[in-house]
Amino acid sequence: MRVPLSWLREFTPVDDDPDAMATKLSMFGLKVDEVIRVGSEISGVVVGEVRAVREHPNADNLMLVRAYDGTAERDIVCGARNYSVGDRVPLALPGAHLPNGMDIERRVVRGETSDGMLCSARELQIADDHSGIMILDPDAPVGKELVSALDLEDVIFDLDVTGNRPDALSILGVARDVSILYKLPLTVPPADVTETGPDVATLASVTIEDARGCPRYLARVIENATIGPSPWWLRRRLMAAGMRPISNVVDVTNYVLLERGHPLHAFDLDKLADAAVVVRHARKGETMTTLDGQERALKKDDVLICDAERPVAIAGIMGGADTEVSDTTTHILLESAFFAPGRIAHTARRLGMRSEASVRFEHGADVDNVPPSAARAAGLLASLAGGTVARGELDVYPKPIVRKPIRLRVARANALLGTSVPAGEMTGLLGSMGCRVEASRTTLRVTPPSWRPDIVIEENVVEEIGRLYGYENIPETLPGGGRIGGLNEHQRRRRTARQLLLGAGLSEAQTLSLLPPWFADRAGLANDHPLRGRLRLSNPLSEDESILRPSLIPGLLLAAQRNSLRSALPVVLFEMGNVFAPGEGSTVAERERIAFVLAGATQPDWYAPSRELDFLDGKGVLQTLTDGLGVTALSVNENGGGGVGHPGRSATIEIGRAHAGALMELDPLIAEAFDLPRRVVVCELDLVSLFTEITDSVAEAPPRFPGIARDIALVVPAETRIGSVEDVISRAAGERLVLLNLFDIYRGEQVPEGTMSLAFSLSLRDPERTLTDDDADAVMDAIARAAGAAGWTIRA
Repeated sequence: MRVPLSWLREFTPVDDDPDAMATKLSMFGLKVDEVIRVGSEISGVVVGEVRAVREHPNADNLMLVRAYDGTAERDIVCGARNYSVGDRVPLALPGAHLPNGMDIERRVVRGETSDGMLCSARELQIADDHSGIMILDPDAPVGKELVSALDLEDVIFDLDVTGNRPDALSILGVARDVSILYKLPLTVPPADVTETGPDVATLASVTIEDARGCPRYLARVIENATIGPSPWWLRRRLMAAGMRPISNVVDVTNYVLLERGHPLHAFDLDKLADAAVVVRHARKGETMTTLDGQERALKKDDVLICDAERPVAIAGIMGGADTEVSDTTTHILLESAFFAPGRIAHTARRLGMRSEASVRFEHGADVDNVPPSAARAAGLLASLAGGTVARGELDVYPKPIVRKPIRLRVARANALLGTSVPAGEMTGLLGSMGCRVEASRTTLRVTPPSWRPDIVIEENVVEEIGRLYGYENIPETLPGGGRIGGLNEHQRRRRTARQLLLGAGLSEAQTLSLLPPWFADRAGLANDHPLRGRLRLSNPLSEDESILRPSLIPGLLLAAQRNSLRSALPVVLFEMGNVFAPGEGSTVAERERIAFVLAGATQPDWYAPSRELDFLDGKGVLQTLTDGLGVTALSVNENGGGGVGHPGRSATIEIGRAHAGALMELDPLIAEAFDLPRRVVVCELDLVSLFTEITDSVAEAPPRFPGIARDIALVVPAETRIGSVEDVISRAAGERLVLLNLFDIYRGEQVPEGTMSLAFSLSLRDPERTLTDDDADAVMDAIARAAGAAGWTIRA
C-alpha cells in the first residue's frame, strides 16, 4: 500500500520527519518498506508544448518533435508517438537530471540533433506507465518548472500491510493509526452528495438471492454523465498510490477505494437488461467474459452480479466486458457492496484473479462503509463527470451484521503482555481506536469497530492493547522455570552438520519447497529424470510455486542465479530440508537431505591467484562434513553425470556401500541456462544415510615413535583421476603411510602438453620403531616404481 504524505495530511495534520515517521509507524504495526521522495531528484524539466511533428528522415521508428520551452523552440528526437500538436508535455532541457540517474545532454541521433528529451511518467518516477510520453493538462503553464507546475514534491510511504489489517489498505485506515500514534485529530472528508435526479427506484432494481455470499448490496444511479479524463489532482494521487488513471468514472471508484478502503464498481446502466441487478451464485456450466477479455468457467460457490438475463460481474473480483463503462456511457449504476470473505478468496484463488478489490474483500471489508463510500463516489462523479445523482439509494441489507462484544480479562491481558496496565488505561487505549468498551474492575466488554474484522477473540484484543500501549514500553523479562526437553540425537547431528558447513565458509539458505514448472525444461532434463518434479499442487497460490521439490539442488541453483545476476559471487550456499516424491498409492514420501552449491571464483590473495571453484573444492567440503561427523565408510566413485553433471567431473557418493548422494560439476549448458558461471559444483546427500554411518570417535594413544614427512610430485596425463593416483601411492607405500594429502595441481609450461603435475605430502610412521631415512627412501622408491608402471614420471 503506497501512502502519499500529502494525502495523509488531509486526514490528520502530522508534521514529522518522514524517516522518523516511518520508524514509528513500523513500531506501531504498519511496517514501512520504503520511503520514496517524489520530485526531489527532478531538475531542468519544464512544461513544454508540441508545436510540430514529423517523421525522422533516417529512422522509421523515430519522430522529430518541435517543442516550445517557454522561451524558444527546440528540436527533439522521440521514439513515442502518443502526442499531437498543441499537447503539453514534460520537456527535459540539456543539463536536466532525472530520478533514474539520467543526465540529459544535446546529442545527435541518426543525423538529427536532439536538444533535450520528452519524458514518460516512469522516467520521472511519477508512475509506472511507460507506454508513451506523459500528456499534461491543456492549461499547464508552458515554460514553468515541472515539479512546481504539477506540485510533484511529495513523500510516499510504501507499507507492507499484513493480512489481518484490511483497514490499513486505505488512506483513512492509515490516518486512524497516525492520529492515535501522534495524538492528533482525525478529519474524514464528508460523503456529501446532492441528489437532483428522479427517485432511484424508478431507474433500477436490486435483488439478493445469495444472502450468504452477499449480505449487503447498495446501488446508486448517476445520469447524464460525460466520460473523459480526470483532472490532474486526481490522476496525480492515483499515480502516487501506484494506480494508472483511465477515465473520470473509473478513476473515482479507484480513488474512493484508496481513500476509504472500500471497492466500488461502475456499470453502464443502459447495458443492464431491465436495469436490474441480481446477486446470486453461479449455475452449472455458466461462463462469462471479464474485463480482461478472458472467458471464465464458473462454479456454484462463485458469487455473481447479474442483470435480468446474464452474469455481468464476478462479485468482488472483476466486472464483465459487456457492461463496462465506455466513452459512450451516460447512465451509470454505482455498486457498493459487502461480500463474504471466504467465498471471494476461494473464487479468486481458483480463477487466479487477484485484484485490488478481491484483496480487500477476502480479508474483510467494512460492511458499515458501504453507504458512505457510495455517497462519496456519487458526489465526486457528479462534480467531475457532470452527472445528476438520482434521489435515494437501493440498499438491500436483509440481515444486518451485529458484532458481539468480546470479554477481556484485565489480569489475563497483563499476564500475556508482561505489563501492569490498569483497566482504565486499557479502556482509553481501546476507545482511541474506535472500540466501544464497558468496563468493570477486572473485565472489559469490548465491541470492535466495523473496520476491524480481524478482532474476534480475547487474544486479538490483547494484541491491540500491546500495540497501542507501545511495544517499546513493555519491559523485558526473562521467562522462569527449569529447562524442559532438549535436542534429540538427530537434531544434535543436524546442528553439527550445519556448524561444519558454516565453518567451511558456506552460508545457509532456506529456499522454498515449491518450484516453478519451467525449471526442468530450462535445465533440459529428460522426462523421466529424478530432478523433474512429479507432485503438482492442485490449487497453488502462484504458478511459479506449484511443484513440490524432488531435490534441494533446484532451489539452490535458483538462489545462485539470483546472486549471479547481481554479481554477488562467489556463491557458496548449503541447505538442509525435506524433498518429496510419490509414495504408495496417493501418499507423498518425504526424505531429509543436505545439499550445497559452489559457483564463481575465489578471492585472490598474496599466496594464490584467483581461480574458479571446481569439483575438488566440492570434494573438500564433503570431506570436511563427513570427517567432522565421524563418517569413515565414505567412497566417491566417478559416474557419467546422469544427464545433469559434467561427464568427467561427476561422482556417486556411497556411505557404507549404500548409495547416499552425488557430487558433480554441472553440465556447462545447464549452468549457462541459469546465468551461472561456467563451473558450478553441486552436492546432495541423504541425511538418514549420512547419520546412520556415524561412528563414535575413540581416543587413541599418541604415537610412541616420530614420523617422517616426504613430498612427491608426479606428472600424469591431464585426464587422470586423482583418486586413482592416490590409490597407486597408498598401495605402494603400504601400512607405513599414515597420511596422504594433495597440496598442488600444476598445468603449464614446465610440464609436457596434455599432462599435469600432482604434488602430494606423505606422513610415514612405524608403530614399533623409529623409521630411518633408508626406510623412508625404500617407501618412496616403491612409489616411484609403481608410478613408472602406470606410465607416470616423477617431476624433479
